[in-house]
Amino acid sequence: MKHISSISIISDTHGHIDSHIINYLKNSDVIIHAGDICSTEIISDLHRYCEQVYMVAGNNDIPGKYHNVKDKEIIANLKKSETIKINNETISIEHGDRFGHNADHDGLRKSYPDAKLIIYGHTHIQVCDQEKSPWVVNPGACGHTRNNDGGPCFIKVEINENDWNIIPYCFN
Repeated sequence: MKHISSISIISDTHGHIDSHIINYLKNSDVIIHAGDICSTEIISDLHRYCEQVYMVAGNNDIPGKYHNVKDKEIIANLKKSETIKINNETISIEHGDRFGHNADHDGLRKSYPDAKLIIYGHTHIQVCDQEKSPWVVNPGACGHTRNNDGGPCFIKVEINENDWNIIPYCFN
């Protein structure tokens, strides 16, 4: 099993990934998308950028919004939550819309107590909560829709041995 040294975390692309972020994605061992993808073209692009891609459905990833049967099927097959293992550590991913626009970090921690890292999206606000375990992060909006942080954002996790370093990025 290959040791993973870099993870790029994105969310809320709403059909567009900012060009500043694409090179980071291409240089990642893993890409995680926390929902509101809103484009099967983005799904294809992510798989071209990186071999290991994980994604969940957001509240705007609705098969009925697509006219093409294949696109409907791709969106319909997205899970609402996903739990993966990276270097023997657990990462849990969901869009987070079940909490409304007020992210409930305690609720997320109770839902995924065995995770090292919990990833959610939905609020379009970048968050890196490492106050207690498991850590909870939101990469912010990666596209150009409601960029509450002032610009497109994402999070990079760099892993060296057992040391996980969370690096937030935001472009204005």
